[in-house]
Amino acid sequence: MIPIERNQSIVSWPRREDSVPPAPEAICCVIVTHHPDSGFFNRAERITKQVAKLVIVDNGSSEDAVHHFCDIASKLNAHLILNKRNEGIAKALNQGARWAEARGFEWALTLDQDSLVANDIVERLSGVYKEYPEREKLAVIGSNYTDPVMGRPFLMSERNDRSSWHEVKTTITSGSLLSLFAFREIGPFREEFFIDCVDFEYCLRARSRGLRIIMARKPLMGHPIGAVTLHNLPWKMTATSNHSPVRRYYMTRNQLVLAREYLGKEPIWTTSTLCSHFKGTILMCLFEKDILRKVKWTAMGVLDGLFSNFNRKLT
Repeated sequence: MIPIERNQSIVSWPRREDSVPPAPEAICCVIVTHHPDSGFFNRAERITKQVAKLVIVDNGSSEDAVHHFCDIASKLNAHLILNKRNEGIAKALNQGARWAEARGFEWALTLDQDSLVANDIVERLSGVYKEYPEREKLAVIGSNYTDPVMGRPFLMSERNDRSSWHEVKTTITSGSLLSLFAFREIGPFREEFFIDCVDFEYCLRARSRGLRIIMARKPLMGHPIGAVTLHNLPWKMTATSNHSPVRRYYMTRNQLVLAREYLGKEPIWTTSTLCSHFKGTILMCLFEKDILRKVKWTAMGVLDGLFSNFNRKLT
C-alpha cells in the first residue's frame, strides 16, 4: 500500500504566471488497460495525435493482448508498462503519472480503455484552463461525456450559463487532465481502493487541500458506465449499469469509506452519492441478472466499508 499524506494544510501554489498551460507538448496521456477490445488501437491513435506522449499501463491482460500492445507501442511510439496481474486502476494511474512526472511533463491526461475522445479534446480542455479565473489552483480538469446508450451528456448545460466550465466536487478519471504539480503535493491515488471511487477520493482530497476541480461543459468524449440497459418504470425510463458482483463490492465498500471520511467536510456530496448508490442497488435487484451474487457482494461491501477493511482482494 502506498502511504497517503494526510496533512490537511492548504497547498502553497505557484504564482499564476508560473502555471504551465496544458499545451500538447506539456501533456502525457496515460491509458489503463485490462483485456481491451479490438477497437482499442483506433481510440489510442486518436489521442496520440493530440499529446506529446502516450503511456499504456496494462493490468494483467492475456499474452495475446500483450503482443498486440507491443505492436501498438511500435506504431504509436507509446511507452508500455506491463503489470503481470491486475494491480487495480489506482496503482496503474500512479505508475503512469510518476513516469510522466519523471520526464518533465506538467500534465497527465488519464483515459479508460473504452473512452472515445473528441478530435479536439486537448484544445478544448486547454481553453477551459485559460478561461478559469483561478487556474493556478486547478488540480483536475474533467471532461463532460456522453454515454453511448443513454445518448445524453452527464452534465446538462444551463441556458443562461455561457462559461466553458463548471466547478464540481468530483469527476471521473477518464478524460481528466491532472496537474502533476498537484499530484506531487497531495499524494497519489489511493491504491487500497483498487478500482471504484479512486477518482472521487482523489478529488475530495484535493478539495480538502484548497484545490479546485472543474469540468468542461461541452461533451468531449463518449464513455460507457458499465453495460447500460434501459428499463421502463410506470412513470419514466430508467437505466441499470449491470456491473459485476465484484464491482458491486468495490463500489459499495469504497463509497461507505468515503462517506465516513468526508461526511463532515462534504455533506451534500456524501448524502447525494449514497442515495444514488442506494437507488442503483434497488434497480439492480429489479432488473439485472445474477442478483443473489450481487446482493451477497454488496452486503460484504457494506460490512467492509463500515470498518474500513481493505484486506479482501478480489479481481
